[in-house]
Amino acid sequence: MNFDFDTVVDRSGMGNMKELITDEGLAHQHLTAFNAAEMDFKTAPSVIQAVQNAAGRGIFGFTVADESYRDAVRWWLKEVRNWEIEPEQIVPTLGTIYSVATAIRLATKEGEGVIVQSPVYYRYEQAAHRLKRKIAYNRLKIENGQYQMDFDDLEQKMAQPENKLMILCNPQNPIGRVWQVEDLKKIAHLSEVYGVLVLSDEIFGEMTFDGARTIPYASVAKRNAITVISLGKAFNFTGVNHANAIIPNSQLREAYTEQRNADHYGSVGPLEYAAVKGAYCPEGKAWFMAMRAYLEDTVHWVRGFFQEQIPQAKVFPIEGTSVCWIDWSFLGITGKELEEFFIREALFQAECGEVYGEGCEAMMRVNLTAPRQLIMDAMLRVKAALHRLYNQN
Repeated sequence: MNFDFDTVVDRSGMGNMKELITDEGLAHQHLTAFNAAEMDFKTAPSVIQAVQNAAGRGIFGFTVADESYRDAVRWWLKEVRNWEIEPEQIVPTLGTIYSVATAIRLATKEGEGVIVQSPVYYRYEQAAHRLKRKIAYNRLKIENGQYQMDFDDLEQKMAQPENKLMILCNPQNPIGRVWQVEDLKKIAHLSEVYGVLVLSDEIFGEMTFDGARTIPYASVAKRNAITVISLGKAFNFTGVNHANAIIPNSQLREAYTEQRNADHYGSVGPLEYAAVKGAYCPEGKAWFMAMRAYLEDTVHWVRGFFQEQIPQAKVFPIEGTSVCWIDWSFLGITGKELEEFFIREALFQAECGEVYGEGCEAMMRVNLTAPRQLIMDAMLRVKAALHRLYNQN
């Protein structure tokens, strides 16, 4: 089947966040920003059709994760993630960050700690701070041009009695790292030794490249483990409040479900129900595989362009996610100044790295799930801007 990944989606008049945070200069020239990790093309036709069919029936009542819903989730995980689960292990939630917040409330009390591995998605920290928890940073280290986990530091953090929860991100947003099974086994061992619950956010789990594969954490560590999956990134459903927590351990699952039910009793939105079944099916898989192949080609182009045209900048290896992580240290500017330079000189808008953790002030996260020609045009503007800068100096 042929799918269209080259037509820009129309966000106008929808209150879309990406449209609202796009610089006015770019918007005036109808240029795309690359700051939000959501697709700039439409989702799968099977998802659109499923949602349209459900809406057309005019019924928006209470909906539950019935057998057919659970069968769809199980089919997808087996087909795409090579992971077989039982239907009762699926716990629907109101989204990935909602799932994180539920785990925080379950595992910790006010004033206790949540372990995160920066640079990482900043909304984990926001969730913890809003619930009056502390952050215990297990900072990643760069070795041989790639981010690695610091397990000595991780053990120190887990050994502290107040740190009862770890949020794992796999693949890691924003750095594009896919953690190996050896990494997961080490985390699982430490989790068992120190009694720390680990929630693995695998919203990018299917989006891997060049042979990399995301191993579901809850397939490695089945006792103190929660894996969260979602349509959000794979099917451009980031604005829909829905996810599934996969919890193999029955006691943990019961406790987590009870905590979830404190403010949400587990119904699934009728349109989300339809979307899950429209995505997790052969037609949805066909679209996803085509989209991932298109994205992988974009990843290869970006990598080659920087190596050949802007070698001073470092693009970290992109094993997974839908973004690339670029180090612009050679420019000598950081943070907001760096962002404004690219907007002003290249009409190029990406996300400042400083929101992802200490030491990331010269980094930028760039969304790659856009029509490739838009990315190519933007990168050529960046190259031209740097050329002008060097000539001036």
